[in-house]
Amino acid sequence: MTTYLLYDSATRSPEVRHEISESVGDEVVFMEHDGHRIVAGASTDAEIFAKREDVVDEFWSFIELGLEALRADDSVPAADIGAELVVRAVQRLGVDEVIVPPTFRVQVADLLRSRGVRLVVDSDAWAGRRRRKTPAELEGSERAQRSAEIAMLTAARMLREAEPTTEGRLRFEGEILTAEWVRESMTAVLVQQGTDSDEIIVQSGDACLKGHDPGSGPILPNESCIIDVFPRDRRTGAFSDMTRTFVPGRPSDDLVKLHHHCKEALNLALDACRPGTDDLYARVADFLHSHGHSSQLHPSDPPVHDRGAGSAGPQTNRGFFHALGHGVGLEVHERPFLGRRCEALVPGDVIALEPGLYYEDVGGVRLEDTVLITDDGFEFFTDPYPYDLQP
Repeated sequence: MTTYLLYDSATRSPEVRHEISESVGDEVVFMEHDGHRIVAGASTDAEIFAKREDVVDEFWSFIELGLEALRADDSVPAADIGAELVVRAVQRLGVDEVIVPPTFRVQVADLLRSRGVRLVVDSDAWAGRRRRKTPAELEGSERAQRSAEIAMLTAARMLREAEPTTEGRLRFEGEILTAEWVRESMTAVLVQQGTDSDEIIVQSGDACLKGHDPGSGPILPNESCIIDVFPRDRRTGAFSDMTRTFVPGRPSDDLVKLHHHCKEALNLALDACRPGTDDLYARVADFLHSHGHSSQLHPSDPPVHDRGAGSAGPQTNRGFFHALGHGVGLEVHERPFLGRRCEALVPGDVIALEPGLYYEDVGGVRLEDTVLITDDGFEFFTDPYPYDLQP
């Protein structure tokens, strides 16, 4: 029989949060043995789990496991009491082998091994459990997606209503429009919608080539502006992720071409989204390569845009240089992997697809949607936000 074991708080461990569906701040022991689910925790949490018969079959309080005796025993360091409680929970269950994730605490692992318990670290097993989203997580991702769209509307309005200045900047409501201002405005909207975001990427011009750099400084007229927002639903901890690219003003022909290629690549990826598909990245990379763009599969191809005789060496962040996307759930980046080592999709996966193209002196374009993989295809959480290049 297989026994799964976790020890952490739900606010710190996405594995724990997924299994118990509660944002408990104190450490708990979670065990599943032959389908029977047990949580051991502070007696103050007993009432919480008494109402969660859908996720917990049995609750053991740390008092039952001898917490007070451990506290009174001066030979047990205070820092080791938690680990001792995990050992007692496993011993009470009567098993000598458990499956843990790679994030399992070394201190607890060492103590369990010293007491004769074998630990099997299995990242695939835990990833597989988390890829099967709970109904609450799916509802949370939908709320997060709706909040992302409302925040994106706010950013688009700021870009649309901004006016160019003679100094090559944009002025909005009397002030120079900056990435920081757009980010702060979007963050305020997210909070109003019951979500939050550690960061929002707002990049303008060649700053679009800087990967996960959040962006700073003035938004430039007639240049691409990539906005990538990945809010977390505070009620469930579930994320969504979306990106749109805007040009406040008149886009160049090159930007229009990049945007068209990205939208076609996104459509191609979405059309292939169904259980069993394991080559999404290769499909998109091959498609973009057919239009002259380099990628991780085609790194030596020439750029679609001629950077001129004064260019200083090869541009490593040119073309489609990143993965196609990633899984989304209680972390904004999780399994399945959707890069060169693309994993096969399974029903219940929530994935973000984000083809992008980037060139110096042109800018960058990235389009991203988060979708749910179903038994025979995929579903959007909401009607997709428009993809228009001009806000």
